[in-house]
Amino acid sequence: SVRIITTNDIHTYLKPLYYRYLDDIKPWGTVSREGDYINKAKIEGKIGGMAYVATMIKKLRAEKPGKNLLLDAGDTWHGGGISFLDKGVSMVKVMNAIGYDAMVPGNWEFFYNNDHFLDLIESAKFPVIAFNLTDKDWEEPVLDQYIIRKIGKLKIAVIGFTYPWTALTSAATGAAKMYNFGIKEDAARELLSEIRKKEDPDLVILISHGGFGLDQKFAKRVNGIDVLLSGHTHDEVADPVVWNNTIVFQGGAHGKYVVSLDLDVKNKKVVDFEYRLNKVMQKRIKPDPKVSKLIEQAYRPHKSELSKKIGKSGSLLHRRDFWQSTLGNLITDVMRETHRTDIAFFPAWRFGASLLPGEITKEDIYNIIPTQGHVFTFSMRGKELRNLLENIISSVVNKDPYTRVGGDMIRFSGMKLICDITKPTGKRIIKMSVGGKEFSEDTVYRISSAHSRFQNNPLFGATHVKDTGKKIVEELINYIEREANITSSLDDRIKVLAFE
Repeated sequence: SVRIITTNDIHTYLKPLYYRYLDDIKPWGTVSREGDYINKAKIEGKIGGMAYVATMIKKLRAEKPGKNLLLDAGDTWHGGGISFLDKGVSMVKVMNAIGYDAMVPGNWEFFYNNDHFLDLIESAKFPVIAFNLTDKDWEEPVLDQYIIRKIGKLKIAVIGFTYPWTALTSAATGAAKMYNFGIKEDAARELLSEIRKKEDPDLVILISHGGFGLDQKFAKRVNGIDVLLSGHTHDEVADPVVWNNTIVFQGGAHGKYVVSLDLDVKNKKVVDFEYRLNKVMQKRIKPDPKVSKLIEQAYRPHKSELSKKIGKSGSLLHRRDFWQSTLGNLITDVMRETHRTDIAFFPAWRFGASLLPGEITKEDIYNIIPTQGHVFTFSMRGKELRNLLENIISSVVNKDPYTRVGGDMIRFSGMKLICDITKPTGKRIIKMSVGGKEFSEDTVYRISSAHSRFQNNPLFGATHVKDTGKKIVEELINYIEREANITSSLDDRIKVLAFE
């Protein structure tokens, strides 16, 4: 009866890139599979790229003319190197050209200041929706909570759900500080009841940026959702799961896939469905000319800066791995050495292209750190530091997905941790050392950090806080230019006993 076409977590990757998971890795482990990654990259080539995504969407639409709906689950206007310079403007233009029907904002849309966030929404020729985003004064919705679309004979309600912990994870200077967020199950139930009575839809779709784990729990607890398009955690879901009569799925990230979900709806119920993860491979798809032109126009003013070669890498620089990554190790090692601190921290952002061995350009680094974030230095007593790390580990591994805040394990340098995640909360760090010396709860350690906001949390007692005024992205560029040839590897800075 209808085809739902979806994307999520594109992170402004207008051009194709090398982006894939390390194959066959131990669950949650830290095992290097660099050779497998590089071989697969050579065989498959680059993936994604919005001109290629546009072609795939055209193909999927043509198979079901007049009976499709194109939706996006957020983290779309920020994350790639081009967004570092044009703040998501070109991505909105591309989405307008492709003809999206609706989108929910992800947590990274709120990274921009509020005026720019609202300008981007105004420039979008499609609705940006969220029921759980409210103003701080009156708790009233900031955006439309839902839309109604008529596809053939079907009346479809599409509801938006943005990341509930955005206020905790987004930049302190961004739009997030202007709003309230939350899971808001009761509000969802009330809204669903209202929609059923007022609109009498044949189908209800929730576009969510909650993360695949959270979204599954939400589907189990909130009745009346037929389809849940998930975003945020970049999961490549080969087969949807069905909970409480809700079909839940997610389509990876960075434009690697376009999902198609064909639904057979009878008497306001989904009686059958067919799901496909459609891989977007540059080798197999021709780029859409209209979108290609828009991308070329977006890059033209920045071409000389983005294409500047700054050095070479002798190893794979990989962003995404659960406990540590070669890119995370590189960034934190550079920060710790530059600021001469005992420890350095940097977030484990899931987005970002991996760099194959070879030339490194400025755009590569902007893809890795697409922000102007400053490095902060501060002091922290060992006891508070340990509490902080236990808190971080809990946010990553908690069994309850509603309590997982943030991404993978924080990236760090200067410490070694041995963890047992089968232990109870607060007791998962079995052994810890700093700078090769035994850890002490009474020792005061000097820490450098960017984008962590640890220095602002009174719970962890940071003192002597200083904004260095130095941008971490510029420090990484300067380091690579100075060293000319760099390498990075996984090491023993963290061990997880359950997977040894």
